[in-house]
Amino acid sequence: MLVVTGLLVAGCSSGQSDSKSQPASTTQAGQERRFRLIAPDGLAGILSRERRATRSAETTTTTTVAPTTTTAPPLTGTFTIATMHQTFVDPTRSTPARGGSPAASSRTIATTIYYPTTAAPSAGDPTPPAAPGAFPLVVFAHGYAIDAAAYAPLLADLAAGGFVVAAPDFPGTSTAYPGGANRHDALEQPADISFVITSMINLSTAPGPLFGSVNPAAVGDSGQSDGGVTAAAAAYNTCCIDPRIKASAILTGGAFGFDGQWFPPGTPPVLFIHATADEVNPYGASTSMFAQAQSPKYLFTIEGGSHLEVYVDPPWEEHVANTMVAFFDLYLKGDQAAADRLAHEGNQPGYTLQSG
Repeated sequence: MLVVTGLLVAGCSSGQSDSKSQPASTTQAGQERRFRLIAPDGLAGILSRERRATRSAETTTTTTVAPTTTTAPPLTGTFTIATMHQTFVDPTRSTPARGGSPAASSRTIATTIYYPTTAAPSAGDPTPPAAPGAFPLVVFAHGYAIDAAAYAPLLADLAAGGFVVAAPDFPGTSTAYPGGANRHDALEQPADISFVITSMINLSTAPGPLFGSVNPAAVGDSGQSDGGVTAAAAAYNTCCIDPRIKASAILTGGAFGFDGQWFPPGTPPVLFIHATADEVNPYGASTSMFAQAQSPKYLFTIEGGSHLEVYVDPPWEEHVANTMVAFFDLYLKGDQAAADRLAHEGNQPGYTLQSG
């Protein structure tokens, strides 16, 4: 397992290398700021509840979380994918204590990477070389008190569309680590995204399966629930903007928790995705962001649906994956034909697409 270290100023301070900037995790008076969460009790229980409701819907005629279609569409992606794990260590920022785990002076970010390959992984070669060419990089932010692995179906389908997808487990809020999640540490996560971007670009310049596979000029981010807030802050809040992010997909996220200006002029294209029956985060959170965002912007609406299951289970997940692939094809690969595919995904029974 490769450990990568590097220097990165916390992305939530000002976006500049200014030692006088206030840390993201404090107010100007030095008091700890509490981060409001979309899912303060965590997402693992929510996903279990949603799946139980779906199973019940299969045997009853009444449900509040009904599937929007009976069959899943064919996936856009054509690449075989492989998965690898890396650990990136940022020595410039600290990790708070969580549960019985002590605080640390650095941030260790375990990251799962999904990438396109031409050779299927095997027991003898579990991490074959990436397919030829430099692919766009998408960094995905998980929600609060869940791990990145919960989103594996969506992340794998995105990688199959021709993207290198990095899914970090955030040091303070992922259940991949021992101890209860630390909600306050969510303020550090936009800077974690920036650090993972830097680490992935560096990794692609070193010998190994990902050598030459990342296009540093084509970087996007995405996230779901409180991870959607994280991803949005890294791309659309002046506290934390990483200018390398050229497009972002925000899944049932929100615009709050960070002190800067949201969606200032010059910020990149954005795709919001939200289900109208989301029982945790109201649909209005995404319509509000859509109204504030700069053009080009899109709102992909899932009729009915739920908070998390629609992003990881059929029949919804495939629609979401195809929509994200088309969006990132358009804005990270410059594939103008992807605009028609994006419109097509938004013109299916149970799904709509607004643009502006």
